[in-house]
Amino acid sequence: MAQDQALSPYSALIPLLKAVVSTQSTGKELDLEPLKLLRQPKYLATMVQENQDIISSLPSSGFLPDYKNFCWRDGESVFRCTPAIYLAGFIKCGTTDLYSKLTWHEDLLKPPAGKENMYWPRTRLGRRAGLYTKKPRPKETFETYTTRLTPDNMEKHPEAMIIDGTPCLISEQIEWEQRYPWASHPPYTNADIIRYISPDAKIIAIVRDPVERLWSDFLYFDQGQQRTAGMFAEEIVEEIDRFKACLESRDLRYCCFSDQNSLRIELSIGIYICFIQDWLENFGDRLLVLTLEEYHENQQETLLNLFDFIGVSVDEEKLKMFLISTETINQRKKSGITQGDMLEETREKLRHFYGPYNVMLARYLQNRKYLWGYSDEYLHY
Repeated sequence: MAQDQALSPYSALIPLLKAVVSTQSTGKELDLEPLKLLRQPKYLATMVQENQDIISSLPSSGFLPDYKNFCWRDGESVFRCTPAIYLAGFIKCGTTDLYSKLTWHEDLLKPPAGKENMYWPRTRLGRRAGLYTKKPRPKETFETYTTRLTPDNMEKHPEAMIIDGTPCLISEQIEWEQRYPWASHPPYTNADIIRYISPDAKIIAIVRDPVERLWSDFLYFDQGQQRTAGMFAEEIVEEIDRFKACLESRDLRYCCFSDQNSLRIELSIGIYICFIQDWLENFGDRLLVLTLEEYHENQQETLLNLFDFIGVSVDEEKLKMFLISTETINQRKKSGITQGDMLEETREKLRHFYGPYNVMLARYLQNRKYLWGYSDEYLHY
């Protein structure tokens, strides 16, 4: 990451953000010059304006130094924290099972609200009535979020770390086209705002062959409709055509994030490069990307690497015994198993669609494992 894009130390950054927010009450134009951070100025202004309650709630003097989470006491002396770790995605890539294995460790905690908090991608800004919900959903305050996130005994365990396991955190920017009609891309992402408030957080992303991810997604969210391979084949053709039509007038980033993407065939989620890039630019080596395939192939070694990345020690023998005694969580439902597999013609069509994007990811992360064994023919792209 370029030096001029690095964040200021927290002790310097938060007072600057608070000063920017305070200009709103005076009617003055936002003065963003002191920040000189990522994104164009109008985008930074949008992020600051939409997240004033978050910025105003953060401690000017910094977080409590003895805690591994980002903790502070507010004006009412209420102890609050935001997570040290985010298992940020992807949907239907094994996040539920991985989360259960990570939180086996005594120092890695599941929030009282559960694995998936949904604050950053959804409740932080609320929702309008329309595509995603029949009724408007009000915005959740940052105070409410930190209340339901922070365990009651957290203050007595400074070594413990909260893991937010919201699997759509890495990819979801709902309603951005409605909110920002002037923008050609989301003005900022979940990665941007999380980095501003907790630049030292660690991010984990797990991916899988995007073809298999999409089939799993299609079956899992069937809502009792008994979806079939034939239905999948028909809808794949329609969604690929729609996505290619989008690319004729827009760029890849716009099409990946577009609210016009199908909720039944979430094709763009498998274009991982669209989303991982934001997180790597923001967090650098504090982001770790792994594949579901390597996790399944050698679960213990993968978990040991993850625990090392997080910064916690583990007894290898105890971990081995734990893994022997537990089953994989959130595998395909029985109804999905009875549906069998996708049609081979559909698989080939999807491999042809995803192949070039797999190459982009492999080149970006400098690892051929993201080719998934069928993308080599697109290396000349």
